[in-house]
Amino acid sequence: MDEAQLKQIAATTQYVLLDFDGPVCDLFGNLTPDVIAASLLDELEGVLGGPVDEELADIDDPLDLLDGVSEIYPELIGRVDASVRDAEVDAAELAEVTPGAEAFLAACAEGGLRVAIVSNNGAEAVRALLEMHGLAGFVQHVEGRDPDPRLMKPDPTPLLRAMTALDARPESTVMIGDSPSDMLAASAAGVAAIALLSTPPARSGPPWVSRMSELASLFGAPRT
Repeated sequence: MDEAQLKQIAATTQYVLLDFDGPVCDLFGNLTPDVIAASLLDELEGVLGGPVDEELADIDDPLDLLDGVSEIYPELIGRVDASVRDAEVDAAELAEVTPGAEAFLAACAEGGLRVAIVSNNGAEAVRALLEMHGLAGFVQHVEGRDPDPRLMKPDPTPLLRAMTALDARPESTVMIGDSPSDMLAASAAGVAAIALLSTPPARSGPPWVSRMSELASLFGAPRT
């Protein structure tokens, strides 16, 4: 953890791009990805009238399944994406907010920072959770999954779209996320990144924290 680098990023940040599943909530903590994927595969087999392609049969993550369907059954991607969005909303209604997330969003608001949620999950699920927990007022924009799964992070497109919505400048923007795809997308978009990790990274990379409460303290400190 590079505290000096973290403080420097916080001091120069005016715009925050925040991943959803992990930093804001545990989206699939109660309705798990494997259960959703199994339901989607059953639905897909019903549409096809038989078994799915063997490359899809063992996929246990709905976003990976979306990616596979786009390659093997592109004509069905709209239908499967809609089913994934419905399942994500169901998961959001059961999800718990990440400890420290509300405090972080409040610190951003108090400091005048503009926040966009940038997620590979559907915007519908993001908005549902924010509204349910009274967090919507802290967030100026939600950039959810594009219908084309090729534009999910690590592609920088969702970050660039969110920055346009916020009228953000790259040099004063930070991406905060808990996955390699978030870090890669940040690099491709030309913005700083902070990783949220449960254990120290195995190799050097962006500065990191282990808890959202650390970010709440960092971004809640007086800005110079």
